[in-house]
Amino acid sequence: MKLRAALVGTADAVRDALALLHRWDRPGVNVVGAVVIGAGDADIPVLARAPLWESLDVSTLDVRALVLAQPPEDGATARTILTRAADAGMKVFLIENGAPRRLRLDDLVGRPLGAVDDARMHAMIEGKRILITGGGGSIGSELARRIATMDPARLTLLDSSEFNLYRIGLDLPQAELALADIRDAASMRRWFAMERPEIVFHTAALKQVPLVERFPCEGVLTNVSGLRHVAEAAHSVDAELIFVSTDKAVDPSGVMGASKRLGEMYCQALDRRGERRAIPVRLGNVMGSTGSVSPIFEDQLAGGGPLTVTDPEVTRFFLTIPQAANALLQAATVALHQPEERGAAFVIEMGEALPVVELAREVIRLEGLRPDEDVPIVYTGLRPGEKLHEALVASDEWTEARADGVTAALSAPRGLAEMHETMERLALLARQGSDVAVREALFAAITPAVSEDERAQIA
Repeated sequence: MKLRAALVGTADAVRDALALLHRWDRPGVNVVGAVVIGAGDADIPVLARAPLWESLDVSTLDVRALVLAQPPEDGATARTILTRAADAGMKVFLIENGAPRRLRLDDLVGRPLGAVDDARMHAMIEGKRILITGGGGSIGSELARRIATMDPARLTLLDSSEFNLYRIGLDLPQAELALADIRDAASMRRWFAMERPEIVFHTAALKQVPLVERFPCEGVLTNVSGLRHVAEAAHSVDAELIFVSTDKAVDPSGVMGASKRLGEMYCQALDRRGERRAIPVRLGNVMGSTGSVSPIFEDQLAGGGPLTVTDPEVTRFFLTIPQAANALLQAATVALHQPEERGAAFVIEMGEALPVVELAREVIRLEGLRPDEDVPIVYTGLRPGEKLHEALVASDEWTEARADGVTAALSAPRGLAEMHETMERLALLARQGSDVAVREALFAAITPAVSEDERAQIA
């Protein structure tokens, strides 16, 4: 039996959604009226009105479901709507591709990024040869789809995973596929010489914090040596490099974050060299990516629970996969149009960090169940290499606003010769399998060696 549903949105959005819904069957819902946000009339009975999304009251509605005619402005609004609907015993749907679908967790963490100059972003890509490492991964493949719409002269997707490369190749048959490993320097030189990219997005990395903590040598060989191979190959063909980093690189407590911080420092040293750009971009947790909390929570819920959270106080910054791809393009556009300002790590505005336990509760509410009653949440303790809270700017950095939603984080410069020496020593230790020595050398390499007076003088 279909659920009695109210269509929710601005009057224009409700009318547009109705036009779409008339062309589709409406699985699971029967729309009987509208809740209009703001002023205006809808081509359907109006059950209620609200001046703003935040003031929406659904408790008096005689319906069993809400169908959102448009995505809420941000994840916080979506979470508020979901909580109120769940308290009233309602399910929540969202119009997508002309038909209703159930609200998902990534709908609840979305946040508006700063103003995006689409024209300038398109101009950055149009007619250029673009290469993406990790091109079959969660972020790399979404980035590839975005870039493919901007008329690049050539789009090359490089990945060491045969399956991931095969899958993105089906979606983007126009892309050139390169099955190659960034840990192989000769392979990188060969592919870059053939493809001759002008802009390189380096998304390939080992990212699972506990696994990299367990296998530090592998983390260094991929995240440090692999980055160097890509950067040197990019330099050999005069390409700009965009390096995908993470908030875990900020005052890191684990090997994964430390390897990414060293990568940032290396790119900053390259960038200061004054030739082609090497630009680190910090992202938070990417919701829906491989190993992120959303698929884990959904799998646990499908198995009847419980949902597991490391600590009741743990918080994280979140972006959806589309937002992460857009943020990379946005930061690259800002950085590449300011060639005189070098040596920064670019940080994306991600709003407030979210309690992970609240996301677990939202996953339960999405299924019409009650957190801690129908489905328990258990705490397992922080995993090796994890912190309770992440940050976006390190204790030894200072910031400068560059554009809406993008901030430059600056720190005392390290010399390129010093960075090369450090990376060579780490690579040697990693090839020897010296886990303890690699960890010690890695953290020693990223420790700030500058006084407050020196920092003030540099700033």
